Order: sequence, then structure tokens, then C-alpha cells
Amino acid sequence: MSTPWREVALPPGWAPYAVVEDAAGTLWATVLDPPGIARVTPAGGSADEIRHEVLPAGAGRPMLLAIASDGALWCTRADDRLSRRDASGTHAVIDLRPGTAPYGIAAAADGGIWFTAPGRNRIGHRTPIGEVVEIDLPVAAAQPAMITVDAGGTAWAALNGVGALAAVDDGGVRIVTLPAGRVPASPVGVAASAAGVWYADIAGGCVGRVEPSGVVRQHHFADAGCRPHAVAADSDGGCWVTLWASGQLARVTADGAVTLHDLPGREPHGLWVADSVVWVAMESGSLVAVARSEVG
Repeated sequence: MSTPWREVALPPGWAPYAVVEDAAGTLWATVLDPPGIARVTPAGGSADEIRHEVLPAGAGRPMLLAIASDGALWCTRADDRLSRRDASGTHAVIDLRPGTAPYGIAAAADGGIWFTAPGRNRIGHRTPIGEVVEIDLPVAAAQPAMITVDAGGTAWAALNGVGALAAVDDGGVRIVTLPAGRVPASPVGVAASAAGVWYADIAGGCVGRVEPSGVVRQHHFADAGCRPHAVAADSDGGCWVTLWASGQLARVTADGAVTLHDLPGREPHGLWVADSVVWVAMESGSLVAVARSEVG
């Protein structure tokens, strides 16, 4: 039986890309067009409250989102900047070096922020005291995509260009080469969990997990062209994955059982696992909630 879903339609022309939920239950989404941040308080149907906030200092498209330990909302921007929105609604802008092209972003428990810098083949770290440190990747043309932080404080980045993950901490950078599937690995999404680090292989039509032992396990989807994009871990040891090309949300258990859920609209990208639902940002113009209660 198909999992029930509820769709929050955004105003015509809006194209959401990433989505997170804060501690108060408010949804925040990056909007590619018109560029900005959408604040959504879901209440059901016409009662949903939707507001658009334009980012200051330029019109660079916002990309991915993270909520820091102090509740501030961070996003990467296509104009070589990071944006921070505090709980009062005040926006701050952090200028990065020209050509940085920040994309992935993740919050650390100490209040710092990690981000990927594919334009400079680096991983960036904004420390709790506000210093921005750039770390060179030891492989050329790595194309770092999304990034996550594990419970020990290590940042893990998906290296789309070289079929690997990078584990980054104070000791340096460790490269974990991923196995090829139908084609060479090309990871985009990445998510740390107690069971290991999940990744979404957009070219290989699969999802995988790097276990704490270092073993890598792959789980292939039947549709080789489904284009897995983002991945989010859940408390049961499994993960959720957006399948960009097939317009679906996949649930993968820790032992590899796959359940597919058809979504309304097109081009699912970012997702957020909440207590009772999984929220998906559909670039075709909506946020969709899929109930977790229907999943065994």
C-alpha cells in the first residue's frame, strides 16, 4: 500500500531545493527561484503559513541548509557566500574567496559549520570563534558535494568527481574509495549515523553505507536511472533517499530492504526526517510530507 503523503504547495514559480525543520516545528527551505528562504508553518491546507525572505547582499541562489546548535539557520549561496539567520530574524553574510562555489553544509556540535567548496577543491570549516579555515583535498577534481558530521565530530563529504568520501578532522583528510556499481561511483548525498555513513550514488542508482569497521555495503534500486540525490539517516539504522529522476522517495532498512513511495510533482531534492514524517523538497514547487508510520 502506498504511504500517505501531504503536499504543501508553494506560490507559483517557487522552486524549493533543500528543507530542514527547527525545534519549534517550522520548516525552512531554500528557494532557487525567486532566490531566498521560505519559512513554512504547516497547519493543514489553506491554513499553512508561507513566507519568503530575500537574502541580503546579492542575489546568489541559496543551496543547502543546516541548523546550528544555537538554533541559527545557515545556507550556502551560489555567489561565494554563506548566510546565517539567527532566531530573531537577523541575517548575516560571510564572504568567501572568489570561486569557492559553496554547496554542502553541516553543523557541528561545538557551534562550528562545515561546508564544501567544489570550486576550490576544498572543505571549509567556520570555527565557533568565526575563523574560516580551508582544507585542501588530496585528490584533484574531487567535486565535493554534500557534507555531514558524525557523533565524534568528523566531517564526511561526498566526492562526486572521484567516487569517494572524505573524512575530515583535526588529523587531516582520509579518503574512502567507494565500490563501483553499474558504473563508477558518483556520490552526492551523505548522512552520518550510529550505523555508519550513508551515501547516495546518483550515477550508480544505489545507496551505500560505510560501516564503522570500514566495510562498504551497497543497495541497488531496480531503476538504474532513478538518480539518488539526498540521503538522511533515521533512528532505526536505515535511511531515506530522494530519487530525483523517478520522482520518488525510497526507504532503505539497515539490512537493505527497499520501499518506494511515489511523490506528487517532479524533481525531489532535499529531505528532512522528523519524528512522524519525512519532508521532501520538490523543485516543481512544493514540500511533501510522507508519513513514517506506514513503514515497517
